[in-house]
Amino acid sequence: MWHIKRLETRLIVWITALSLIQALLFALLGQHLLEKSVREEVGKKALALASSIAELDEVQNALAYGDTQGLQDFIEKLRRSTGADFIVVGNTWRIRLTHPDPGRIGSLMVGGDSREALDGRSYISEAKGSLGYSLRGKVPVRDAQGKVVGLVSVGFLATSVNSLISAKLATLVAAVAGLLVLGVLASLWIARRVKGALYGLQPEEIGRLYAEQSAILNTVRTGILALDNHGVVRKLNRRAKDLLGLPDRQPGQPRRHIQMLLPEQAEFLLKDPELTLNGVELFANERWLVLSRLPLKVKDQTDGVLISFRPVDEIEELSQQLAKVQAFSELLRVQTHDYSNKLNTLGALIQMGAYQKAVEFIGLESQGYQEQVNQLIEHIQEPMVVGLLLGKYHKARELGVEMTVEPDSLMQAVGEAALVEKLLSILGNLIDNAIEAAVKTRARPPRILVMLDDVGNNIIFDVEDSGCGISDDQFASLCSPEYSSKDGRQHGVGLYLVQTYIQALGGSLELGQSILGGARFSVYLPKTPTQEEPR
Repeated sequence: MWHIKRLETRLIVWITALSLIQALLFALLGQHLLEKSVREEVGKKALALASSIAELDEVQNALAYGDTQGLQDFIEKLRRSTGADFIVVGNTWRIRLTHPDPGRIGSLMVGGDSREALDGRSYISEAKGSLGYSLRGKVPVRDAQGKVVGLVSVGFLATSVNSLISAKLATLVAAVAGLLVLGVLASLWIARRVKGALYGLQPEEIGRLYAEQSAILNTVRTGILALDNHGVVRKLNRRAKDLLGLPDRQPGQPRRHIQMLLPEQAEFLLKDPELTLNGVELFANERWLVLSRLPLKVKDQTDGVLISFRPVDEIEELSQQLAKVQAFSELLRVQTHDYSNKLNTLGALIQMGAYQKAVEFIGLESQGYQEQVNQLIEHIQEPMVVGLLLGKYHKARELGVEMTVEPDSLMQAVGEAALVEKLLSILGNLIDNAIEAAVKTRARPPRILVMLDDVGNNIIFDVEDSGCGISDDQFASLCSPEYSSKDGRQHGVGLYLVQTYIQALGGSLELGQSILGGARFSVYLPKTPTQEEPR
């Protein structure tokens, strides 16, 4: 049995063997109790019959006055009607006055168990008499004055008792057999259920998978958390402990909760069991992490959450650079399309011979664009911000949106690369949202307004649009990481990332009403980032 490899076969063998042992023990115990019960029942019946016979006048008179004529026939009728194997009436000298075998009447009662009855006691005994071993009920017979004048012995032979026990044992054997069959069927059902629950895996395969899982989890460079539906940590690997700065959990300590590890993100990570996230940036343990979330399914039921996260490393930086290249490519495409339209217009004017108009068109276009460039270069000292604003200016023009940078805008060179990178991400996302909101609103001409200011130790900029505006409740939902802009709602693209960057830099984001009729986003950033975890 120990060489059986399949788990379901082992379960069947083990449960069947256990059921067999239980059935045998139950049979032995049942037989013992049954025999004891039958013997007690037969003994009580014999004693009750003997007591009843000892109270009969015929018996008392026969023993008191020696008139035994007709006593044998009377007692035999009682014996046949009650089913007793023998009823013996004896006098004080233990001489039989009645017996199933008439030839033994007048002989001495045998068995050695009649003395106590003549002393006045009623009892049950088991002894070997002239007919063999039997269970006997012995009762003294008293006359009218209460004097013992003889005894009555009613007995059931051992063969009769054993026949009665055997008849009842058949029922017991049937019950034991039914119990054994039930155990076998239960073993088959349990084996099938266990096999299904373990996806058909055998114990050796489960042990190997567990070892492989532990090795994989602790060698990958990604932090992994497995949570139940309530946020309690079931499993985390060594990398997750390192990234979150967690010590090893000591024996006896309570299990960790996601609220302890990622307090700022715990609510949305547990809010929707079916939510799937991929590549969400967050700030935790004084570093930037990229987080993904996937519901853990067991038999099509959500049984927890699987979270993976990694630091924003060189690969992530390369991805950001690629995104910048794509944005630059998009800018060139927009400019190419814009200038292609202008060249077509200019070519048509020349073909028509309207040379003066062509010259005026060239001057007007050059003057408008050059004025915008000169204004930005004169007031904005950070080249990266100038490049971003020019790119968004061309994008807005292609989409038919009038973009204006406040002439009074001022900004000194920032210098710190990390701050510049996040500032560009914040400003670019807000302008993109403003362009989208302005395009979607038909109630007024599409416009956006950008203002930058450099005051003391803070950088301040406003982005306003002519859209339909946004309420505080909408703003709270749009800033949540599970928000997706694919459903068509306004102002959603990148707002969570904007909010995260601002909080990480120790700044703030305010929502207001724009003079253009839509929403106004005001950002306040310290020039020296605090690098604190978001509140």
